[in-house]
Amino acid sequence: MGQQRQSRFSKDNQDFAAGYINYFVINGAIIAPQFGDRKADAKAFDLLSELYPDREVVQLDIDAISAGGGGIHCVTRHQPMV
Repeated sequence: MGQQRQSRFSKDNQDFAAGYINYFVINGAIIAPQFGDRKADAKAFDLLSELYPDREVVQLDIDAISAGGGGIHCVTRHQPMV
């Protein structure tokens, strides 16, 4: 990775998981991470747009989630009906 964003969540955090593979496919969209590295963020956006041409790719700052080693899919787990 190039120059990712330095935030209170990522600075000096060895558990910070800056990975693009942990995205979420939902309805007509793909929810994907972005880490402030313009080149890497754009590459991930372009690849996901190519892989899922009928879905809108939306990238979000997930530094708070990545701080604990997680990603978008980790926090969107299926919940049982009550």
